[in-house]
Amino acid sequence: MHAEKELVALLRQGDREALSQLYFFHVKPLSYFILRAAKSPALTEDVIHDTFIKIWEHRNRLDPEQSFKAYLYTIARRTLINLLNRVRREEHILAEIKKDVITNPLSTDQILLVKETNKLLSDAIVSLPPGCREVFIQCRVNGLSHKQAATVLGISESTVNNQMGRALKKIKKIYAGL
Repeated sequence: MHAEKELVALLRQGDREALSQLYFFHVKPLSYFILRAAKSPALTEDVIHDTFIKIWEHRNRLDPEQSFKAYLYTIARRTLINLLNRVRREEHILAEIKKDVITNPLSTDQILLVKETNKLLSDAIVSLPPGCREVFIQCRVNGLSHKQAATVLGISESTVNNQMGRALKKIKKIYAGL
């Protein structure tokens, strides 16, 4: 195995093997670091995956003379914080939507209101950009997890997370405008 500085220099040049070696060298301690904060093995795996994707995407910014470990842990920590914030926002939006759900037997007016609301939601979903709409349908209509939707759609999980955030934001904006 090359020294870490050499690996970072090779990674900067686009060497996938260098990324692989850095990954295998850092994955266990980084996983432990993230798991302590995330308290979820699945979330930890997502953060690790997204972190190394970001490392690859921004490899030209790497400085072999700087600490790769410090850079890696900073990216991982920020990724975890962003994911946790996104989850909190999604939970808040879903809680708001659930507050509006009526659990008592429905009157004729309420049935019409539900139908109208469903039509508005359907129209809001149709108005989403195609990729965003597909992600929303897979996750919210079909009930897939972000990871499962990423696999079905052949995109990264971070793309699913970003598209879901956009979809929920746009749908909330549409409902707020009513």
